Amino acid sequence: MIPYGPFHPDKAGLNTNVCREARNCIPLIGGTFKPLRAPAPFSANALDGACEGAVTIFDDDGDVFTFAGDATKLYELGADLNWVDVSRLADGAYQAGSGEPWRFGTSGNLVIACTIGEDPQKYILNQSTNFEPLGGNPPRARFIANVRETIVLAGLLNDERTVRTSGIANAEQWDVGINSATTQTFQDGGPIRGVIGGEVGYIMHAERVTRMTFVPDSDFVFQYDQVEGGRGLANAGSLIRLGQNAYYYGDDNFYKMSLVSGAAQPIGVGKWSRFFADDLRSVNEPMIAGIDPLNRLIVWGYVSKGNPASTPDKLLLYDWALDEAAIAAVPTTAIARLLSPGVTLDTMDQFGTMDELAFSLDSPVWQGGSALLGVFGADRRLSYLQGATLEAVFVSSDMQAGGRQFINGVRPLIDTTEATVALSARESQGEAVVFEDAEAQEDNGVCPQHLSGHVMRARVEVPAGAEWTKFEGALEQELPQGQR
Repeated sequence: MIPYGPFHPDKAGLNTNVCREARNCIPLIGGTFKPLRAPAPFSANALDGACEGAVTIFDDDGDVFTFAGDATKLYELGADLNWVDVSRLADGAYQAGSGEPWRFGTSGNLVIACTIGEDPQKYILNQSTNFEPLGGNPPRARFIANVRETIVLAGLLNDERTVRTSGIANAEQWDVGINSATTQTFQDGGPIRGVIGGEVGYIMHAERVTRMTFVPDSDFVFQYDQVEGGRGLANAGSLIRLGQNAYYYGDDNFYKMSLVSGAAQPIGVGKWSRFFADDLRSVNEPMIAGIDPLNRLIVWGYVSKGNPASTPDKLLLYDWALDEAAIAAVPTTAIARLLSPGVTLDTMDQFGTMDELAFSLDSPVWQGGSALLGVFGADRRLSYLQGATLEAVFVSSDMQAGGRQFINGVRPLIDTTEATVALSARESQGEAVVFEDAEAQEDNGVCPQHLSGHVMRARVEVPAGAEWTKFEGALEQELPQGQR
């Protein structure tokens, strides 16, 4: 066996059963992988600008509403799958600013949209036709969350250490001291970079994490306790909640934090965390995060070192149950867990004939209420990762058998006949890695080779559009050399 296995580039060495590279694939159990599919457009039209945030919301009757925003407008996805401009009617276009995302909260049937450059906006489901300013004179804020029966705004304009909370069960009551509306300014921990809501809230600072606990019938309403010190949230866009845990990128690593105890532990250590830190252009560049429930993934978009632009060009795909990951080369401006609105036979016509459908007929895209990862790219359309398979690449660890080896063939362990294999042969580990030309599979499934050396490395590639279900590794056909 050529040494393949899970994507653990930090661990790669001689004869270690890991992948140095696993690109455009999804990790499975036992160090195997399945294909990642390309974004396929779902919305009939595009936003006017790059998407800066999106959300799906249920109303009281269980109907699905999807909203998105760019630098100057807010949109709602209509029943005909067209984005409709539902921006405010007064005061002109929004001035959210490039790279400043819209974040959304709810209070009953009230949808609240926040971005640092604008007053919070509201939209009443099944009643409003456009957003308008949220009542009560709330502050401008980067972050919004629901903690118990209150709306929490944090990362305030010109006051990034302060948290404001609305009156209880009243998202348009912001006068401090009335109906338990509060303000809290923190003296240490640095600027606030995120808020997590729920029965208990968490304030994510640059250098600490603070728990906020509702204390009924008290003068201070919320109790604030530090649960992490000296370490906090390095990139606001990396914060994502999943069940009773939060995941985020700290100063030195990705972390998983329990929302019950507040304890945080690093993930990916000894596997891919060092690789990610080396591949990340800067912690200050935009990061985005979303949940792909269909594939059981947390997806982080980031700007890699090889990217000349400031738009995320790669995705880290993290399986939270397996604690394994892979990398994808999929440029994105926004990702979010969204619920499919469902498609009727009438609206399905816009996707073309049966032969032209971007999604298979059994895809959950067609079913209303299916939870999927929504992706926005350069085309500014809502897409789902349900298109053709992307080109997949798997690079092995180095193989050394104790003597010089001659390899005359490699059999990729994958259920397709379209895979190719390229080998690199070196006399020592210190030599540069240079791959020979890739060879296609013959009728027997083997990719012929004619290469000898002491240290061997394999690269298996599967072209875009090839149909396959699992990659398990590769077998070499070898002969010993240099023996007498």
